Amino acid sequence: MYSRATHSPFFAALLLLTSCGNGGNTDVPIDEVPLQLRIERLDRDVFHVAPDSLQAMNRRAYVNYGEFYRTYIEDILQGAPLEDPRLTLVLDRFIHDPDWSSTQRAVDTVLGDLEPQRVQFEDAFKRLKVLFPDSLTPRIIAFNSGYNFGIYPTDSVLGIGVEWFIGKDHPVISYLAPDAFPQYVKDRMLPEMLVPSAVKGWLLVHFTHDISGADLLTNLVETGKVMALLDRLLPGTDPALKFAFSKEQLVWCEANEYNLWKDIVTKEQLYSKKSEDISRLMNDGPFTAGFPRESPGHIGEWLGYRMVTAYMAENPKTTFEQLFALDDPTVILKSYKPR
Repeated sequence: MYSRATHSPFFAALLLLTSCGNGGNTDVPIDEVPLQLRIERLDRDVFHVAPDSLQAMNRRAYVNYGEFYRTYIEDILQGAPLEDPRLTLVLDRFIHDPDWSSTQRAVDTVLGDLEPQRVQFEDAFKRLKVLFPDSLTPRIIAFNSGYNFGIYPTDSVLGIGVEWFIGKDHPVISYLAPDAFPQYVKDRMLPEMLVPSAVKGWLLVHFTHDISGADLLTNLVETGKVMALLDRLLPGTDPALKFAFSKEQLVWCEANEYNLWKDIVTKEQLYSKKSEDISRLMNDGPFTAGFPRESPGHIGEWLGYRMVTAYMAENPKTTFEQLFALDDPTVILKSYKPR
């Protein structure tokens, strides 16, 4: 039977504070890290241009943003090829479309200059540089994708579709088609989700191995490593935001951890390589199939995180570089004892 987590408000708050803790490790000192980040505003360069300056803006944007501008035009916006003479017409329609111009005005009003987010990014990537001295610090570029992409990491750029983070109750969000944007997706379109979503996207691309064809345990542990690292990079961020859960869903996970684990073990799915077994726990959705509707989707991220942080707590001298070098997930599993 699944618990409905009928704890007191104080106990629920305590769970939220401890559920994405540091695994027995202390915060990362960053005062001496010589790193300065800025968020480049491609969204404003595009939407704040005069109508008769689109061609000049195109040339200037390619100089300023390099090949990422081509990526933005051709892959993110899915407009005309960069060299196509019709591109200025495509861009003109985009930036003067009432819906998209309204979206950009919402970005300007709600997110402003993104300075609070810039500080968060800078501190996060300073911590990453301490934990992984050879890691690449990305160039951060904000753009308006017309709701095509929220996060777009490349080899060297962390691209962010800022219109995805203007607030779930903004009128623009209500216009998004529910079949493509179900309510649980709209519920995450919060300004405070911008930084954890972007950093998580960067880590998933740059700090995970190709685990195609691997079993469920490998998927859990590989993603759990990323979530543990994300937790260390953003120590002051609400755990629910890092997992993209609601607060209630996170408390439900805490109350039902043993039941979740028992379900996997009883069904003998831990070492399963079946796509349906893996996708059930790792894929997104309003809830996880086979569990009550109070459960979150992609619950495997949380279970994997619990496994990894249990290992780190039991092995406090293990560095994150050593953790990510471990390629046998059963080593991590030995420390996991859900109750």
